[in-house]
Amino acid sequence: MKESEADLKRTVTDYLEYQQNAGKLLYFRLNAGDFIELRGNTRRRVKGCMAGTSDLEIIKDGKPIFIELKSARGKTSSAQNAFKILVEEQGASYSIVRSLEELEKILRI
Repeated sequence: MKESEADLKRTVTDYLEYQQNAGKLLYFRLNAGDFIELRGNTRRRVKGCMAGTSDLEIIKDGKPIFIELKSARGKTSSAQNAFKILVEEQGASYSIVRSLEELEKILRI
């Protein structure tokens, strides 16, 4: 059975949490779009990252690495492709990751 993108996100974030706790890196889960926050009886709209933003940003050895998580057959959107170009124009690293093993190779941990 192939791993879904949601399963991959859980596996990768568990791994990154462990590595962060060990002091090897810093990571952020990025979310694009708008969200509704419920606080008591009130609701408010919270603005997330711009469309196409990668799933994760990892800081390792002082360098930013942006990671887009995809299932084995998942494809990137035009907004995600545009975000990749923006990241690379700034000299940062961008990778599409389809397994924990691919992420481990990128991070060299």
